Amino acid sequence: MTSNFRGEVEPTTAVVLAGGGIEPEWQAQTGVRSRAEVVVGDAPMYQHVLRALHGVDGIHTILMVGDVPEGTGYTVLSPGANLLENARIGLERSPTESVLFATVDLPFLTTESVRFFLEASQRSGAVLTYAVVPADLCRERFPTMKRTTVRLREGEVTGGNLFWAHRVVALRELPRLEALYHARKQPIRMAMHIGLGLLARFLAAQYLNPRWLGIEHIERRVAQILQVPVKAVITPYPEVGTDIDRLDHWRAVQRG
Repeated sequence: MTSNFRGEVEPTTAVVLAGGGIEPEWQAQTGVRSRAEVVVGDAPMYQHVLRALHGVDGIHTILMVGDVPEGTGYTVLSPGANLLENARIGLERSPTESVLFATVDLPFLTTESVRFFLEASQRSGAVLTYAVVPADLCRERFPTMKRTTVRLREGEVTGGNLFWAHRVVALRELPRLEALYHARKQPIRMAMHIGLGLLARFLAAQYLNPRWLGIEHIERRVAQILQVPVKAVITPYPEVGTDIDRLDHWRAVQRG
């Protein structure tokens, strides 16, 4: 698949959220201690991500936040306690205003998929973007991988593992993002943040009819919460939404 865009890419720093260790059973089966070093195919997962990022014009700096071996072409930064702390570390060290985030557990990530998302984000008019992938594309390309999906007016989708932000704005809005992050497993607290109206639409879309909720409803509400323009970028690249973040995912890939 080929990107329709070939414009000038604003200089960008790529922040790879590499995380930390993996559970003992996964360690025993792989012989490594961190998710970044888990081997998929011909290389550890962090090396697959690096290959994809290095091929993108405009990405001049790559920061690895987490337990990753030192190497050439990137800088390793010590991780914080959670995902958003790691994002803050990356934002604070970024020398550019344009910052692309990727998780380390994307062994199928390609240069073309990263370029598509980065160019679409920079052209979107938003200051925060998030990748969304049609679920059918993921099932077609990776039939053995189970994904968490939601039903929307635009179709059934799964979240991708690429994010993009303007550095100054993202740093300013991190407290609000942290509040949402800490409420993610507490429905009452989450409802207080996102609003009962959107929550009701979400439930109706999942259990009654997906026409109750569209991407624009989510974008509008998140923009109200964060007080900045946001955009969900629908990407036709299933590798963006196919992360290996659990032992059963890794086993499924090993079985082919």
